[in-house]
Amino acid sequence: MNDSAQGFIVLGAARTKVQKWLGARGLPAFLAAGPGKALRLWPDLQGDAAEEAANALSRELPKSRVFVFSTTEDSLRVSVHVDGALQTREEVALRMRTAKQLAQAHAALQRVSTALDFKGHRPTLLRDGHSRPVFLELAGVREDDISALSHASLSEARQHPDAPDSARFQDFSVVDAKGKAHAFFTGTPGQEA
Repeated sequence: MNDSAQGFIVLGAARTKVQKWLGARGLPAFLAAGPGKALRLWPDLQGDAAEEAANALSRELPKSRVFVFSTTEDSLRVSVHVDGALQTREEVALRMRTAKQLAQAHAALQRVSTALDFKGHRPTLLRDGHSRPVFLELAGVREDDISALSHASLSEARQHPDAPDSARFQDFSVVDAKGKAHAFFTGTPGQEA
């Protein structure tokens, strides 16, 4: 899998437990809490290793659901992991240009919402609309731009605290290989946990 961006959204798990899990595996990651119960996580993993980690994380944290998303140039891949097992894996076009793409995306949306045990009115996919914000909304995240982030892009952003868009990372933290959280930008006060 050669993804330009990949991350996890962990539902139903405490931040401290996720940090402890990361530390136990010596896995550095970027972490951002909220909104709601959605914990956004960018571990230093890709492809099959990310899928295996999502299964392991969901097995370690009972009643949690791990939503993995990855974006390529023209598609969105999502998978849902619960109790150590893959529940569904879907790939949809980023933009619904044809009726067939729209129908496939609607079916995928149904399977993902069932796997996430989504309650409430399912978001709507539109012809010529984008799939990314709709699928992220199922996982409790309304920020479309988080799907364009990856561990590599966040590592790069961390090197530039004076960049014009650096304010968007104020709620992010870096979890080191020991499971300890640090401020996103070095030299700034942060949450040490």
